[in-house]
Amino acid sequence: MSTELRSPQDTERWLCAGLCLIRHEDLTADALTSAVPWLLATLAESPALPPPAFIADLGRLVAGVPLAPSAPVPDTQPRLRAAVRAYDDHVLARLAAEPHLEAVSAALARLPETLRPRGVAFLVARVLTRMGFTAGSPVSPALARRVLERPPSELLQAGYTALRESGTSTALDRLTEGYEAMASAARRAHALLGDAESFTLENLEHLQGKAQRMALEQAVEAAEALSRTLPPKLRARPVSTAPLPMALEDEAAFPQGGFSSVSNVGSLENLVTSELVYMEDEPNLDLFDVRYVEGELLYYTRDESISVRRRRVITFVLPPDLVDARVKDAGVRWQRVVVSLGLLLCLVRRLSLWLGSEELHFRAVFLHAHDGSAPLEAERGLCELLLREWRARGTAEVVTAATLDDVLADAEARAKRARVDLVLLDASSRVEKMSHPGASRVERHVLDLSGPSPRVRTIRDKREDLDSRKSEAPMGAALNNDPWEAWVGVTLELAQGLL
Repeated sequence: MSTELRSPQDTERWLCAGLCLIRHEDLTADALTSAVPWLLATLAESPALPPPAFIADLGRLVAGVPLAPSAPVPDTQPRLRAAVRAYDDHVLARLAAEPHLEAVSAALARLPETLRPRGVAFLVARVLTRMGFTAGSPVSPALARRVLERPPSELLQAGYTALRESGTSTALDRLTEGYEAMASAARRAHALLGDAESFTLENLEHLQGKAQRMALEQAVEAAEALSRTLPPKLRARPVSTAPLPMALEDEAAFPQGGFSSVSNVGSLENLVTSELVYMEDEPNLDLFDVRYVEGELLYYTRDESISVRRRRVITFVLPPDLVDARVKDAGVRWQRVVVSLGLLLCLVRRLSLWLGSEELHFRAVFLHAHDGSAPLEAERGLCELLLREWRARGTAEVVTAATLDDVLADAEARAKRARVDLVLLDASSRVEKMSHPGASRVERHVLDLSGPSPRVRTIRDKREDLDSRKSEAPMGAALNNDPWEAWVGVTLELAQGLL
């Protein structure tokens, strides 16, 4: 962009004029006051601001407030008027039609009041990143605070005065270029909101610092990218384990069976309605009271059938040498360890959907180093956030273990009453114990992350050892050439193997 805000006066006019373009039915001082915390939080997030009205418009949109037409741009600024119209059509209209807007709004509404400006600032930064918008205007935080601390009526008056200026104005030219750049970037963007935004907002209260937030965003983005490559439905393999009695997931769920018989014991809501004929209007004791005291009233009884489902336990093992996967490979947008966590989240989501009729339990086990330290402590905290939804349901847990032998022994014990799958995320290419297990009821999968192109080895018994890099394996050549295609291939292999 050619125009720059060189003086504090230009920056002040840019801020005030931009605030006057907020989409509000009747822009008043109160409406402007609610947008000030969003602007300050966005300024703390990034020193380069988009047009100020966009921050307020996005905040009002995710808050569920319908957007109204802005104040008309004067005829003296035809280029600005056209830019604002393009912004309405290509930015606000797309945001209002985004399928993830409802989830984002719900996640923002659940945040504490003090965190909502930070949530709006995060959304502004994410939307601009998705659009590829890089034409923000650098604004001094001290100058912005000094301007925004003025009475809202003064800000509006200064803004309307700047908009009515005739001729060339640095502030209005910069504002026009910002709107034009946003409209142009939005036309090229695939989506303006996604699952990463709602997921991060849901966990914003628990995130410790910007680094962890960025890691969470990237892991969710990787999970989304991998999930898009999977088919909507995969057929599960036939299994030999029989269904076992299960506890209902919802304690308030109704019993499985209907009414099956009549008994003298029960609750009043199950009373046989014909028993009410014994009630009389007189205040004296009637036959109904006598039958109640004597225990002769009849009640319906339910058939308390037992819910039976197949049990599945899927364990992901993350050894300490996974720290070697904190590298970024060519052709992949994220670090290797971040993609592996995204793969874990992708599989948990898809398997929960595909195997909804079975009792699923996911376990993420982080192993200690030989000296007892926990080098993957940051990844463990991130994994707890990624699986927070399933942990709240009681279908997932994130735990630690001393050695791989302890995990294998626990898996063998669980295999007596469930089908158990174990996935080892290995970055050292040393998996002798997993590769030669002997007789075992646990199906084991090794995800080798020692190179840019991951590979999967599936071990079902001593006679079967499937490696995705063998020449006879499908897509073998493609996996070796393109690291991202390798990730896509191993995701499909693991999904098929775990089914």
